[in-house]
Amino acid sequence: MVLFQMGPVTIIQTLILCLKLYQYVKKLLIKETMEGKKTDEPRTPALGQGCGCCRRCNIYAQQGMVPIKPFIECDKHLSYLCAFACSDCKIPICLKCKQQDHNKHTTCELFELEEAATPSVNSTARKPYLMKKQLPLKTSGVESEVYNGYDLVRNQVKNQAEALHSMIDELLRAALNSADEMEFRDLEILEKFRKEFRKVANDSSNETSTAYHIIYDRKDNQEVKVSDEESSFSETLHYRAPKFLEGLPSIKDMRAQFGTIKSGVVDRRSRPQQLLPKPILQFAIDSLSKYTLYVRYFHSNMILQSGTGPEVHVMNENGKCLETIKITSGIDMPTGLAIAEDGTILYTDFSHKRVRRIKADRTIEIFIRTEGKPNGICCTRSGDVIVCLQDCPQAEGKVSWFNNAGDKLHDFTDTYLKGPTSVYENINCDVCISEESMRKVIVVDKDFIVRFMYDGNVSSGDVTKFTPRDICCDSVGHILIADFSNRLIHMLDEDGRFIRYLLTKEDDLSYPHGICVDAGNRLWIAERYSKKIKVYQYLES
Repeated sequence: MVLFQMGPVTIIQTLILCLKLYQYVKKLLIKETMEGKKTDEPRTPALGQGCGCCRRCNIYAQQGMVPIKPFIECDKHLSYLCAFACSDCKIPICLKCKQQDHNKHTTCELFELEEAATPSVNSTARKPYLMKKQLPLKTSGVESEVYNGYDLVRNQVKNQAEALHSMIDELLRAALNSADEMEFRDLEILEKFRKEFRKVANDSSNETSTAYHIIYDRKDNQEVKVSDEESSFSETLHYRAPKFLEGLPSIKDMRAQFGTIKSGVVDRRSRPQQLLPKPILQFAIDSLSKYTLYVRYFHSNMILQSGTGPEVHVMNENGKCLETIKITSGIDMPTGLAIAEDGTILYTDFSHKRVRRIKADRTIEIFIRTEGKPNGICCTRSGDVIVCLQDCPQAEGKVSWFNNAGDKLHDFTDTYLKGPTSVYENINCDVCISEESMRKVIVVDKDFIVRFMYDGNVSSGDVTKFTPRDICCDSVGHILIADFSNRLIHMLDEDGRFIRYLLTKEDDLSYPHGICVDAGNRLWIAERYSKKIKVYQYLES
């Protein structure tokens, strides 16, 4: 009934398709019968780029994959069936597609495309079902660096695989040589015993004693049963066959030995700006705290300022207090301050082991319950929250990653991580950690691998007691560190190379504790004892 409901064109095409399918199956059965082979194994579909002429091609092309299957009807021309195939595009097509979109392409029968995609019987290579996205043509600039970088990685991976193959071949040769030596040794011992048996047999008058017997025991601790006739011999030879004690290879161990590929990082950053010969003090405002600890750029030329008191102040550039948020957790002061992308304010409650969240309506709620005492905190561009923890049960100090729901994602620990004080994410996804107790700055990449450490130039003799308090990064990738005791602002590039001391005590810098960089790459510095918040321009506009 369904057949008669179709149009005449569809009926004819359906009959043609069924006929071709019958001819193809018949041909295939005859071929397999002649070769004596079964067709139980599914064939790997052909791969192709696709031309985008049908809806399904477009859908899969967006995902970077094009499965090649004979469609019943063409998605572009709904009244036509796919009875042909395009050899160039490696996809099924209908009659109209053949005449219009693929009129300059090489076309073939639909099942010829399937035959070309079927792997040969002797072929052991498994073809993937999904096709990689077609990459753009190589161009100059950053694209060229991407291609060159991954070409280098591929060569390194191949070299590593060849090195491991050589090691496995060496192990195989050593094992086979060892087996040959053991076999030669066992045969020598057997021949020695055989000569002794023959000597005993020649010296004995008992004819039955001329026989000797070898019993093979191929399993440990297994009793060997001897027949009554064989039990009349005074001695027998026992042999326990050798065994291969297989190792327990695990993919984790093999991956650790082989290595892993660290992906590249593509980020957007401001065009490199030249450093001014000397930073320019634009203005300074008075802090509202007895001792100023932190300053954070809020939005629209507003800042958050906290200190040794249970308040967080919202101020403008003129120093006017726009709002004072009371901390209701009973703590003396926030030990860390951060602002999420949506404007939510986060602060750390050191004594109660909490990270609290100040919502837009200024209600305060518990966001994270931490296992250690939280100190520094920052929000990443992806929406995660990174918290510095001290006095943890399993480690003295650690840095923990949480998602925007407060669930823990990852912990980072290190021998140099005892009391982390501040943390910040750079534009290249590196995470910069100031470690005051160990007098170091530790920078890890997005895979939580230490990239470099900075000791404040103590090894060079420039400073005597490096005391990193707060840390931040600008849109160029510079790492800025507030050195409290030496009254310095250290500047590094994103790879840890020292650039210069941006500000010193000769610039009237007084014990910097909190620092941040606003959208205009201006540096805000909270001085602990002077009750001043100073703003410097250090890049050319």
